[in-house]
Parts: sequence; structure tokens; C-alpha cells
Amino acid sequence: MTRLRRKTLIRILEAAALGLAAVDLVLYLGVSHPLAIAVRDEQQTFSVTRVQVKQTQARIAQFQKELGALPQTRHELDQFLQDHVPRRQKAYSRAAGLVHKFTQDAGVELTRVAYRPEGRPSEPLEQLGVSVTVQGPFEGLQRFTHSLETSSDLVIVRGTIFQPGETGGLALRLLADLYVNP
Repeated sequence: MTRLRRKTLIRILEAAALGLAAVDLVLYLGVSHPLAIAVRDEQQTFSVTRVQVKQTQARIAQFQKELGALPQTRHELDQFLQDHVPRRQKAYSRAAGLVHKFTQDAGVELTRVAYRPEGRPSEPLEQLGVSVTVQGPFEGLQRFTHSLETSSDLVIVRGTIFQPGETGGLALRLLADLYVNP
């Protein structure tokens, strides 16, 4: 009987141990493993969020630096406009003065000059289109173009056309825009 009891007791203990292992496996698969996965996902989300916060802080620092430099930039922009962009009231006389000065300096003859205002309300500066026809030697035409392109005023040369001149020499038709402050 003791043997039978011992075998029965061992089988009961084995069944209890097996049941306990099964319960442990069910708890691991049902609770612990999903919880570990959730914790890992939250840690990854936290790491990604931390990186995003650091990037945002860096951008904020850059924006604060730019914002601090803004008054200086505004002052520099106002100074540039004052030095290199004439007011609309003086634009025609300024353009005429530039053209006549550069033709005299380059040793070319001014045959025609025309002005065409181009107002675009969406842009901060207005354009005064200047069409100039000059004639003379090639070197003089080249000096005239170079002087206009490198003037201290905000002038953009849009195009040049070389053609035969009226007196047999070389003529240059030049299209440019002088930017003016409205």
C-alpha cells in the first residue's frame, strides 16, 4: 500500500508540477510576454520622442538666434536700400545720369534711350526698364556694359544685342532693369 500511495502521490505531484508549469506558461504567454513587448515599444517611442525633442530644441535655438539678429538684418537691409536703390521720384534722373556717365566714360555715342516702368504690386521693389542703344568701338561697348553691370545701383542687365551701327560701326542695344524703392 505504501508503494501504491507513493506512486499515487508522485503522480499527483507530477500532475500538480505539470499544471503549475502550464499555468506559468499561460501566464508568460498571456501576460508577461505582451507586457514586455508593450514596454519595449514604449521605450522605443520614448527614444524617438526624445530625439524629436532635441531636434526641436535645436531648431528653436536657431530661430532664437535668427530672431536676435533680425533687428541688425533690418538695419543692414535699410542701409542697402538707401545706398543702392533710388526712390521712385529720383529713378528716371538716376537712370539717365548713369547712362550718360557710362557712355562718356566708355567713349561711345548714345543714340537712343527709353524707359519703361514695370510696377508689380506683389514685389517689394519696382523695376524701371531701361533700353539703351549706343554705338562705338567694341571695346567701348564692352566697357559701357561692364560699367552698367558693376554700378553701385541695383541694375540687372537682361540682354544685349550687337548690330551694325548707322555710321558703319558697331551698335549695342542693351536692356536693363533698375530697381527702385516705391
